[in-house]
Amino acid sequence: MPILNVAWRTLRRFFCRADAPAAAAPSSATGDVYVNNEAASNAPGGRRLHGFYERVMEQVLEAQRNNELVRLDEIRRDRRAKRRALSLLIRLLTSEQREEFRTYRYFHVIGGSTGVRYRIRVAPFANIDALRTDGRVRHRLCAFPAGDVPVYDVMAAQMLHLQDPATEQRFLQRANVHAALTEERARSSSMWVA
Repeated sequence: MPILNVAWRTLRRFFCRADAPAAAAPSSATGDVYVNNEAASNAPGGRRLHGFYERVMEQVLEAQRNNELVRLDEIRRDRRAKRRALSLLIRLLTSEQREEFRTYRYFHVIGGSTGVRYRIRVAPFANIDALRTDGRVRHRLCAFPAGDVPVYDVMAAQMLHLQDPATEQRFLQRANVHAALTEERARSSSMWVA
């Protein structure tokens, strides 16, 4: 709002054309400018200009309130989408996978055509671990849809693609392959999503 305060002082000097410059000082509460010079306030254009300034400030404050409401609505929509996505994922999981997901924030899936065991974690990227027979990570896969999709919807889609014999090979061809992480780094990379 400092720009509006400077513009206000400039317009006031221009319209009021008082002999003495307006003694302006910022108020401590809002940062707005008030004028102590009584002659400038009573000048022909002073009252109209002050009314104009008040209307502009009201509109600016109203726009800020509206922006805050829009932002809160977006946050609510995102939370609602995440809840629905989590609910869908939980319904798709078997009871064993569900318990594993609640306890460790990941679950295991067996590939439909290859028989490879995959671990799908809650992580921002490369969240699929292709496991060896001894349980160690062979490599990680990264395959996410374009756009802003809730992470639980992404995990559900990944699970369905990997379990289906017809789509597993296409999924593996399109996924990016990354080197295996140590278990400690894998756990810390999945901590960001609530």
